Amino acid sequence: MLSALPPVPFAVTARRAWWLPGLPRGKLIFAARWAVTALAFWVVLHSIDLGAVVDLIGRAAPLALGVAGLVVMAQFAVLVWRWQLVIHILGGKAVGFGPLALLLGHSFLIGQVLPSSVGGDVARTVLLSRSTGAAAAARSVICDRLLGCAALALLVVPTVPVIAEMIGSVTPFLTLAICALGIMTAVALFLAYSLTYGLPWLGRHLATVVGDLRITLRSGKIGLVAMALGIGSSLLAVLLIYIIGSAIGADLRALDCLVLVPPVLLVSALPISLGGWGVREGALVAAFSLVHADPAAVAATSVMFGLTTPLVGGIAAAIALLPGMGDIAMGSRDGG
Repeated sequence: MLSALPPVPFAVTARRAWWLPGLPRGKLIFAARWAVTALAFWVVLHSIDLGAVVDLIGRAAPLALGVAGLVVMAQFAVLVWRWQLVIHILGGKAVGFGPLALLLGHSFLIGQVLPSSVGGDVARTVLLSRSTGAAAAARSVICDRLLGCAALALLVVPTVPVIAEMIGSVTPFLTLAICALGIMTAVALFLAYSLTYGLPWLGRHLATVVGDLRITLRSGKIGLVAMALGIGSSLLAVLLIYIIGSAIGADLRALDCLVLVPPVLLVSALPISLGGWGVREGALVAAFSLVHADPAAVAATSVMFGLTTPLVGGIAAAIALLPGMGDIAMGSRDGG
């Protein structure tokens, strides 16, 4: 296995990110994201019947919800396993599956009031740093997130021509194709060069991120397993939306979900709203409008899908209250 690059002191950066809402600039950013979340929800609710959404959620089939619960558990286990593999590949301190599951669950809950997936990543960095140190925790979380985005991008790129055909115009196809090729080129350049020229401080951090990603992707079978887990978690998210849609009678076709959901997940990962709320609902309703799905049913599906994240976080928090589990949940040095 390739050796990891020397640690870069991320402790100060992690602390500043964690306490950002306490600063004047942080308050403005936090308020802006609240505004984006509220605006996105207003746009969605303005175009659908809120009563219909609530009614659909209330009529969800219990058996289908039980199947959805199993998918949520499987996806959560895949995410924990991938994170554990990344920590191992980068040569960090070994952390058990159970403690990592509690930490990830806690980050899910905390991330609901922070910007999209980035907020949850900051939370799990802080929690894990108590066991592995700030630098190792930050590097594992960043690399794990990049792997997840890369896996999601692999699912998105093939859907570009299909979505363009649904739209029925050449211009969106060209735009999406250029964007996709641009992203792929940027990633290739990012992996090929250390980008240290002109910005030494930024270059050092980018070099560490690039090096960690290279190490992970070049780690033979274990690296392939980590990437496969990333693709698997995204596919499980697609499956979860399909099952939830079936539970409330949204009548979402499996093929449509496979084509339309990955781009929505990519958009909702942008750190412009709290926990991705509002943006995810708007993007999902807009995407499924291409196949003339019922907007209220799609919105209800999205809300229920979004609720699975704090639900998992709440379960993790409840488990942490059990005797002897508190230190593990908080990532103490004795809990790894």
